[in-house]
Amino acid sequence: MYDRVVTINNKHWPAYRKPGATLVDLRMFDPDDRSPEPRLVFRPEKLRELGIPDALIEAAAKSDPQGFLLFDDLPNQTEPATGHAKESTSEQSI
Repeated sequence: MYDRVVTINNKHWPAYRKPGATLVDLRMFDPDDRSPEPRLVFRPEKLRELGIPDALIEAAAKSDPQGFLLFDDLPNQTEPATGHAKESTSEQSI
């Protein structure tokens, strides 16, 4: 189960928080899968349409399985971002 939401270009993506990093899932529901539980697939063309930067799409394409990005915490970061600070953040608790 996802425990975070990450915002990339004003789009919200599910994410997992783990010690020292955040794993972001850029997969989407398969538009051709009409089952009650549609599968998640990596769709780079749709990500481009949504304005996701090419560098992120290329990195997600190289992951195994495709569609995941792992962001390491900054070296001097003592606590993970929670989305409750006055300044905007790219990671929020859900």
